[in-house]
Amino acid sequence: MNQELVQYLQQQIRTNNERLKRFTHDREGKKYPSRFMFVKIKQYINGFVDKTSESKMVIIPGFRGVGKTTLMAQACTEYKHRGYDVLFLSVEDVNNLFAVGIAELMSAYEYILGESLEAVNKPIIIFLDEVQSDPKWAVTLKSLFEKTSNVFFCCTGSSAVILQTTTNLARRAIFERMPPMCFTEYQMVKNGIYPMNGLKDNIRQTIYFSKSAIEVYEGLKKNQSSVNQYWSKVNRSDIREYLSYGSLPFALMMPNETAVYDSISLLIDKIIKLDLPTLGSFDQDTLGNVKRIIFAIAENDTTSLNELEEKFKINRLTISNIFNALVKAELLIDVPAYGSNMSVAKKPHKYLFMTSAIRMSFFYFTGQESTYLTRQGKLFEDSIGAHLYREFVLRHQGAIRYDSAQGGADFILQILNSKQIIIEAGIGSKDKRQIINSNKKINSDYNIIFCNGELKIDVDLKIVFVPLDYYFLI
Repeated sequence: MNQELVQYLQQQIRTNNERLKRFTHDREGKKYPSRFMFVKIKQYINGFVDKTSESKMVIIPGFRGVGKTTLMAQACTEYKHRGYDVLFLSVEDVNNLFAVGIAELMSAYEYILGESLEAVNKPIIIFLDEVQSDPKWAVTLKSLFEKTSNVFFCCTGSSAVILQTTTNLARRAIFERMPPMCFTEYQMVKNGIYPMNGLKDNIRQTIYFSKSAIEVYEGLKKNQSSVNQYWSKVNRSDIREYLSYGSLPFALMMPNETAVYDSISLLIDKIIKLDLPTLGSFDQDTLGNVKRIIFAIAENDTTSLNELEEKFKINRLTISNIFNALVKAELLIDVPAYGSNMSVAKKPHKYLFMTSAIRMSFFYFTGQESTYLTRQGKLFEDSIGAHLYREFVLRHQGAIRYDSAQGGADFILQILNSKQIIIEAGIGSKDKRQIINSNKKINSDYNIIFCNGELKIDVDLKIVFVPLDYYFLI
C-alpha cells in the first residue's frame, strides 16, 4: 500500500470541513447560492439512502467554470451534516501529486476503513471531482458500481467524459449534463429572485410545440400577466451583465470585470491544455494557435476553413479537427448550414459559444468591450444558440441549422423530424426580411423573432414577434 497516498487521504478526511467551505462560502463566510441542479442531485442521493431507488451513481459532465465542484461540495456538506459518511476528493489533484487513478484511491480508502467497499453495511457517499484526469475512470467506476451496494458515487468531469463512457457504464450511471446558467438561474443565484412555478414550461411549450403562429401568439398572451410580475422584480440592466459574463457562476463572485475576464482566459487556457489533447491528436504548435483561432470565430463565426488555413498556415483538416474538439469540449456549438448533405458539405459551419461570456472576453482583451451596443446582437445569438442546444440537442429532441444564404435567418429548429421553426435573434430593431428570405426555400410551420418590443403577430407570414421578456424566462 502506498503510505504517502494513505496519509494524503487521511489528511483530506481530517480537513474535509475546511476544504468544503472553500467551495461553498465566499471569503466573508457567506454561503454561495445553489444552482437548479442541486435539487436533482439531492433527489438521486435521497433515493439511494432511502432505498427507494436503485441508482448508485450520477455523473455530471460540463465544461470548466459552470460550478460543478461547488455543486458537489454543497451536496457533500448537506449529507455530512445529516450524519452520513462522505468523502470529497479531486481526482485531478491526486493524479497530479501521485500519478495514480481512482482504483488506487479507493484501495487507499478501503485500507483506512479497514474493510472493502463491497463489505460496508451502511451508506457511504463518495464525491469525485474531475474524473477524466484518470484515463481508466470509466472502467474503474463500472467495476466499483458492480461490486458495491452501499456506496453512492457522485462524479464530475469535463464535457468529454460522455464520449469516453463505456456502453456498460452508460447503462448503469445517470448522466446530468451541467450547462452555463440560464437567465432565471442567474437571477436566482445573484439576486435571490426565483422563477415562477411552471412559467418556463408554459412559455417553452407554447413557443415550440404549438400547432400554428396564432396558437403561439394566443398562448403567450395568456402568460403576459405572469411575465410582467416577474420583470417587476428584475433590473433590466442585468440583461447586459448576463450576456457579458453572468451565465458563469464564478463570475458573480469576482470584484470587477478585469478579474472576470482574466479568469475566463485562464479557463480557456486550461481547456486547451488539459481537455483538447484527450479529444484529438494535436502537437504543441497547433495547441498554441487554438486561442487565436477561437478569437477569429469570436470576430466572425462563419469564417471558412479556407480563410483560416490561409491566415494561420495550418492545414484545414487540422483546423476542422480543432473545431470538432472544441465542440466536444462544449466550448463551441456547431450550427451546420440548412440543406441536403451534399449542399451542406460545401457550406461553412457557424460556430457559436456555449456562453456569450467567452466571446465577450475576447472583445474585452482587445479593447473592444466598449462596443457592446454594436456587438450585443452576436452575444444574444450565442445565448439563443446555447438555449436551443440545451433544450433540444442535449435532450435529443431536435437539431439546429442556419440559413447560409445572404440575408438568411439565424436558426432553423427541426423538432423530432416533425416540425420546422425559423428563428431570428435580434436586440434592437428587427424586421422580417431574414424570415421572408428563408421562407422562400424552407417550409416552416411558423416563424419566431426574439426581439425588443411588444408581443405581436403577422398572420400572413406566420411570424410571432416574441419580446425578450419572454425569451429570458425559458
